[in-house]
Amino acid sequence: MKNLMSFIDNLTLRTKLVITYVILITIPILLIGWRYYTTSTQVISDIAEKNTYELVKKNNEIIDVKLTQIMNNISSFITDKDLVNAFEEVDPKDDYSVMLLDNKITNYLNKYFLQSQDIYSAQLATSYFVFGPRSLTMTTVKSLIPKDSFINSGIYSIAKSQSGKIQWIPTYDFGQMFDIQYLKDVDVDYKYMFSAAVEVNGSYYENGVFSSLSADIEKPVLILNFKEDFFQQIYKNSLPIEGSYFFVATKDGRIVSHQDQSIVSKKLSLNWLSQILSKENGTELIEIDGKKMIVCYSTSKVTGWISAAVIPPDRLVEPMIPVVRSYTIYVAIGLTLISILLAYFMSIKITNPISKLAKAIKRTGEGNFDLKMKEEGSRESRELIHRFNIMNEKIQKLIEENYETKIKEKEAEITALSLQLDPHFMYNTLNLINLISMENGQEEISEMLVSLSTMLKYTVKARKDLVPFKEDMDYLKSYIFIMTKRFEDRFAVEYDIDPALYSYTVPKFLLQPFIENSLIHGFEGLKRMGILKIRCWIDQGTRYYCVEDNGKGMTPDKLNEIMNPDEGAIGINNIDKRVKILYGNEYGVKIESELNRGTTTIINMPV
Repeated sequence: MKNLMSFIDNLTLRTKLVITYVILITIPILLIGWRYYTTSTQVISDIAEKNTYELVKKNNEIIDVKLTQIMNNISSFITDKDLVNAFEEVDPKDDYSVMLLDNKITNYLNKYFLQSQDIYSAQLATSYFVFGPRSLTMTTVKSLIPKDSFINSGIYSIAKSQSGKIQWIPTYDFGQMFDIQYLKDVDVDYKYMFSAAVEVNGSYYENGVFSSLSADIEKPVLILNFKEDFFQQIYKNSLPIEGSYFFVATKDGRIVSHQDQSIVSKKLSLNWLSQILSKENGTELIEIDGKKMIVCYSTSKVTGWISAAVIPPDRLVEPMIPVVRSYTIYVAIGLTLISILLAYFMSIKITNPISKLAKAIKRTGEGNFDLKMKEEGSRESRELIHRFNIMNEKIQKLIEENYETKIKEKEAEITALSLQLDPHFMYNTLNLINLISMENGQEEISEMLVSLSTMLKYTVKARKDLVPFKEDMDYLKSYIFIMTKRFEDRFAVEYDIDPALYSYTVPKFLLQPFIENSLIHGFEGLKRMGILKIRCWIDQGTRYYCVEDNGKGMTPDKLNEIMNPDEGAIGINNIDKRVKILYGNEYGVKIESELNRGTTTIINMPV
């Protein structure tokens, strides 16, 4: 040991620096290489995991788009006027009448569902007959589902119990569901199916009137069948990683689709499955059959079913491991050799720039971010100094931006306080004018001021899209009161409002644009007394808000112009768009008008 220490003491300073530099750089290179290797594999795994989740999410969106289109077609089908009239005319006891109806139903089914390549079959079932073809592409084949089997099936019971709501039935064994003995042990292409079923209430809206099937006519059940490979086709070739698979399951653990056909339609009680079914979207690392697996899952907004992809994490990075390992080793060895060759030449020049940089860092730590060093020394030193200068510039810029942000926040706060003071001043002024009017016996002016104050408070209230209908009606009544004074009792208003609607929320200023159109345009130049009817009611899970007048009415061209989303009335289109955004395209504004007879506007929204 003494000899070794003596030998080191006798070495020149440059040699000591070279040896020290080589040791110091070799150890970090090895550590960095190992860290690079582990981080790279983790990054690759994270990227693959994220891509898989995005793939599952995208596939789920594709499924939702397809099923949403089908639901829209179902809604159009069950409200088809011709379909309802066809059932009104049929005599269930007359076989010839039933067969004629079967031909009509087949045409209706083809009309609404033939264009979809995803639907395997579409049928309409009653207790006396199952209408429609076996398959939308095989219109001459008799019904696949026997009449008695369908009536006694769980699908029929579910559809009947939901009173017109579309129900998605998870995958089932076709032969077992409909008790078809010869299909139970036969491997046919439609062995596993999932379905959409809905009771056809037979209601439609025409000329301001809702019509529906007579009470003594049996309501049929529409069933659309889909083969289980609907999901297989979407996920086909999506998971090229060996050992990976996908599945679709309901919230209670029933398998809707799986690459392992032996568990399709079965209900599984697995801890790991329950773990993801309790959530909606995400990625989990779960132990399945003793192995760690990555599970990426996403919930359908249409069916509520969860689509999931299961991937072994080791297979994600397996193809890249040899490349990353080799790259890490070669880089470590190369850097070590280069450091040995360059250490001698760099040892002299490295001290001075680093010393200057250390002093600069110290000054920066004291808060001097305006400091900028001259780039000198070795390439690495110049690069380090350059990065140091960039860092200082960015820190200085961030400080300035943060300071400006704080100033803007204060300005916004002051502006908000000012906006609060202005309405307060106006309310006090209106109240003062109101008191003076009452003292002078000007009751009519007082009432108008009270109404105007109510409207002003409602208008400047916090900007929120949905408000209680009670508040919106209070504003509307104040508006109508002022307009009655303006038009000198040239119109009368009738209210028929279900009190239950007051507790529901509606888009702000829901009816005001339509009432304004009636008063300004509908009653303009009208020689008879104007009648404005405001009716609001609830029917079969839907809210209806109606404004009806007996004014001049409009021509069809004028009505189309008003309802044009690009060139029509701004207020009307605004309400229509807001309702559709909030509740869906099946809701919104509908206007009917007849020249010299009046105009009727109905807004429908779900309960």
